[in-house]
Amino acid sequence: MENYHLIKIELLSEANFSLESLDSYNRKQDVNKVYRRIDGEHTLVECKYTEDWDLNKKRSVAKKISRDDYITYIALENEKVVGFIGLLKKLNGPYMILDMMQVSSECRGKGVGRQLFEAGKAEARKAGAEALYISACSSEETIAFYRAMGSVLTSNPIKEIAEAEPFDLQMVCPVKD
Repeated sequence: MENYHLIKIELLSEANFSLESLDSYNRKQDVNKVYRRIDGEHTLVECKYTEDWDLNKKRSVAKKISRDDYITYIALENEKVVGFIGLLKKLNGPYMILDMMQVSSECRGKGVGRQLFEAGKAEARKAGAEALYISACSSEETIAFYRAMGSVLTSNPIKEIAEAEPFDLQMVCPVKD
């Protein structure tokens, strides 16, 4: 029988998270195709690279998602962080900004991202937002995930976010039940 451990989704707190909590986190992602704007359309093009984080980046992310201006949910497997979603508390118009979302490579495709995303949508609803706003990495897998969650490209991007990440796709996901 396979040894299966339930993944718990919890609000990040001092009790379940420290600046070292991401030290063994596996961010690795091999990207083969990305979306690029060609003739006014988002088109998949070949672009091979590997995304990964060194220890400094992991600590920097841990510090960022622990800040007071964030609402962060973490996914825990055997008390080890295997994913997280970081939302900015302060709404931007009708939007709650989904600033960062990650699932460790060994846990992708197992519903962890969906659970984290649902927690994010619930937070946005509680805060009175109409939608989550996502500046999404343009990799094929990332965009497929957000589309599967009900997100769509926005025709009205938040200018400063879109300019800060010119290759990201600007998406929104309605949060009303």
